[in-house]
Amino acid sequence: MQIYGYQRTGFTGTLLQVQASRTSTRFTIRGLSLDKSSRLKQDLRAYYQAPLPKLSIQVPPYASLECILAPVLLVLLCMEKNLLEISNHAILLYGTIDISGTLVSPPPLQRELTQLCKEAGISLVITGENIPTVHNGISCPSIASSLSQLWRFALRHPENEIQNKETDKKQTLEEDPFYGILGLQEAKQALCYAVAGELPLLFYGPPGSGKSLLLNRTKALLPPLKGERAQEVWAIQGKHSIESPLLRLEAGMSQQKILAGTPPWISRAHGGALLVDELSNQKPKVRTTLAQLLDTHQVGDFPLHYSMVAATNGCRCANLGNPHGICRCTQAQIDQFWGLIGWPLLDRFAIALALEPEPLLAGTVEAFHVDRKAMEHVRSLQSVRKQEGVAHLFPRYSKVMAHTQRSLRRAKLCCSLAQVIADWEGKESVTQEMMEKAYSLYLLPKDRHYH
Repeated sequence: MQIYGYQRTGFTGTLLQVQASRTSTRFTIRGLSLDKSSRLKQDLRAYYQAPLPKLSIQVPPYASLECILAPVLLVLLCMEKNLLEISNHAILLYGTIDISGTLVSPPPLQRELTQLCKEAGISLVITGENIPTVHNGISCPSIASSLSQLWRFALRHPENEIQNKETDKKQTLEEDPFYGILGLQEAKQALCYAVAGELPLLFYGPPGSGKSLLLNRTKALLPPLKGERAQEVWAIQGKHSIESPLLRLEAGMSQQKILAGTPPWISRAHGGALLVDELSNQKPKVRTTLAQLLDTHQVGDFPLHYSMVAATNGCRCANLGNPHGICRCTQAQIDQFWGLIGWPLLDRFAIALALEPEPLLAGTVEAFHVDRKAMEHVRSLQSVRKQEGVAHLFPRYSKVMAHTQRSLRRAKLCCSLAQVIADWEGKESVTQEMMEKAYSLYLLPKDRHYH
């Protein structure tokens, strides 16, 4: 059984995983400073009647004592009853313990909490009795009653029936990450290139074209963490995992929120992907920060290598590119819309692809095969490619460009994408055809001549 706590900061929250293992020495807490560990032990002794058992407890380094006390105490009780070993459910204890030992839960943000539970595969949410029951939740007045409810839950669901459907879905997505998505073959391949090569990608088009649908499949494309990258993610996240992290940047988040904390919030995307849906609705300072981070690959003292995948409408009325809608925006208004997004940020995308609604009757229904070996091969070469640089590909890029003027950054991104395509296909060198393909995968509305 896996026990999680919850820590809320402003209008967002984070799950706090508590891991425990038996030792032959003494009770230790890892992840916190010596001072915080000492204070947490004192608080535990006030509620745990027996001497602290010989356990090693691992908690996230950013966890507050108030939020981590209740889940750690529940872990101690579950270890005492051997409940952790006989069940593989993921449990969220949503609440804190007051001075009388009562479990108290703050009013939850239902949508945000549901999304976190879905991502972590939470089977049961335990809350205090002072709030309405949340989805998949049960109210308990104290930690002791929570333990009793966990026993009942484990006995009623011995084979983890709640997660069977999620497991089947996960297995299906592992076999075919784009399962259920009709057509959009070029966009699917572009997303594979971006994830494999850690390149920034932008999809744009009218509502219903599949932008968000494709972005949400990014998680299934991310390869497992290995070696030094896995150690870096462990140091930042505060928990061991072989899954690459996926961070979603919601509209309305401030620049302060993105860069706040130690480690900064956005550094949790390191080693994985950052999803930015509705890019045009992000705050201007946030877009400026994203542009800077794509150059520095670092936030403070923390590394930040990730695939940024974003999506936006093509114009203010959102009908640009819609064959069934009428876009009344002039070319000047379209340019103004994209100018507000920010040309410096747009210039930092390696791929900018327009999507249009796929015709259901004429669209292709054949499955898109994701070459996992090719993705792994491209990933394994990234550190070498970054050291080599792409200057040797500039002459070939110049032939593709002809007399068109572009920035040096665009040249580097196009050459990097061409190198990813070559590595994907198992070629030793970049051909003219690969460079032309990389060049064609970056077209903004002003280049497509909609009007």
